[in-house]
Amino acid sequence: MGKFFDLLTNKQGLIVFGGEASSDYGMVVSEAPTFERPQRKSSVYNVPGRNGAVIFQQDAWDDVVRSYKVWIDEAITEDSGGISSGYLADRVSAIEAWLNSKKGYQRLEDNFEPDIFRLAYYNGGDSFSNEMTAYGKATLRFTCRPERFLKSGETELTVVNNTVIKNPTKFTSKPLIHIVGSGTITVTVGGNTISASVTDYINIDCETMNAYRLASENKNSDISGSFPVILPGSNTVGVTGSATLVKVTPRYFTI
Repeated sequence: MGKFFDLLTNKQGLIVFGGEASSDYGMVVSEAPTFERPQRKSSVYNVPGRNGAVIFQQDAWDDVVRSYKVWIDEAITEDSGGISSGYLADRVSAIEAWLNSKKGYQRLEDNFEPDIFRLAYYNGGDSFSNEMTAYGKATLRFTCRPERFLKSGETELTVVNNTVIKNPTKFTSKPLIHIVGSGTITVTVGGNTISASVTDYINIDCETMNAYRLASENKNSDISGSFPVILPGSNTVGVTGSATLVKVTPRYFTI
């Protein structure tokens, strides 16, 4: 990239969306995004003759939009994502193909908050300006789920009876539980106990409230009880039955 381009953008940042990085397309984020935060879902009712309002607040939040101001130049570099031409229009087309080919929620990361990731989708409609046919700039907008997931919450924790899991956030997370063993096995976390009839192994996704062996092998008929959650602070795990291995992926998040 040229010195003028480097001066304009300060080469400050990158994003990774759906497993591909902005740097693969000769694109940089020129300034840090805002600290957008979601709004809690709630209803407010005014009752005649009563002071104040009646408020019903949910443990749920709306999606947020995360915006990135980006620049691209037309020069070809070795990490240009396979773009065969130096023309700016080709760069823009390649970026649009990358973003618009990803359907549904995708993993979104950036180097401004390196310890977290989001789940986001891109709906398109953003336009690149043409700066002297040499540079392009745009604001890319991603619609994100409200959670900011901690990367530390992706680490599988091997647990046994009385293991303590410490949730570092103020929000209750819904883990993925992997159980290996045979017979009836129960797992308790956060005051909720789930019982599973296990042949060899089973996966319990407390976010989607599903149990499966392989991805296509539904095991919901083999579980009963309440899906475990990981409350803020310390959580003591209970395990009963003939389990040879229990792993918990905690999925910590904040807002």
